[in-house]
Amino acid sequence: SAALDLCGVAAGWVDAYLEHGCSWWDWAAAALIATEAGAVLRTPGVTGQSPPEDGLGADALFASTPAIADELRALAVEHGAGSV
Repeated sequence: SAALDLCGVAAGWVDAYLEHGCSWWDWAAAALIATEAGAVLRTPGVTGQSPPEDGLGADALFASTPAIADELRALAVEHGAGSV
């Protein structure tokens, strides 16, 4: 699940997580946990909020350790993550 995977990033079990098509209730609580643990988090747009224009796609959920966030996001965009 998205929640478990985000908690994996928060705990340091995995370095990053990228998923498309999750509903906000799938990731909201775990997003708080990951953010509080220091992860870099990019969430999809929710009602009344536009998603970032970063090339990952409007429905992308992305979390990673701060050390690799920018490079990994760029690699994901370069390899078509925004067109999934």
